Amino acid sequence: MAGLLHLLFGLIIGFVGVIPPGLLNLTAAKISVKQNRKAAVIFALGASLIVVAQVYVGVFFSKLLNNNPDTLLMLEKFAVVAFLALSVFFFIRALLDSGTPVVKEVNRSPVKLFAQGIILSVLNIFPIPFYIGFSSFLASRGLFEFTYPMAHLFIIGAASGTFLMLLAYITYVKKFAFDSNTFARKINYLLGGLTLFIAVFTIFRIYS
Repeated sequence: MAGLLHLLFGLIIGFVGVIPPGLLNLTAAKISVKQNRKAAVIFALGASLIVVAQVYVGVFFSKLLNNNPDTLLMLEKFAVVAFLALSVFFFIRALLDSGTPVVKEVNRSPVKLFAQGIILSVLNIFPIPFYIGFSSFLASRGLFEFTYPMAHLFIIGAASGTFLMLLAYITYVKKFAFDSNTFARKINYLLGGLTLFIAVFTIFRIYS
């Protein structure tokens, strides 16, 4: 029963954590529109694989990060640089695509799509403090154990929850009848604004 609860907690937290529009789910939706559902699912699998490592770090090294603020500060500074670079990239792509009347067919190989999911997920370090907070919260109430296999079931649940929410974005972006041409052209502006906001917000957190 305890193992099932850890799996369920991880599933719910992983699912809810990806509900707000973010870099991973919007990119998955974009790939679904510009290529196809199968391609987006491959991207989501790559992204979810990295979530396993991120939750592992968040769960098993929460005390280490909390006792060494410099480590977390270094990660946040890296995130600022990465998201600023991504913001510039997405805005340039949006400007280049603004005159395109139709969506160009994109045929990335499964390996490239899987690698793209891994890379973007690696750059998105915010799940680490997210899972540090939730694992600490549950542990303080006696609902979480840092031992095997409880913590590992939580990690599996969190990665599965992330994948399920990405799958929801992939599935429903077309069912909600978005115009594919408009979505594909404008999503780069949204991604650029999102990554810029995250970078500015992180800078504010570092120096506030």
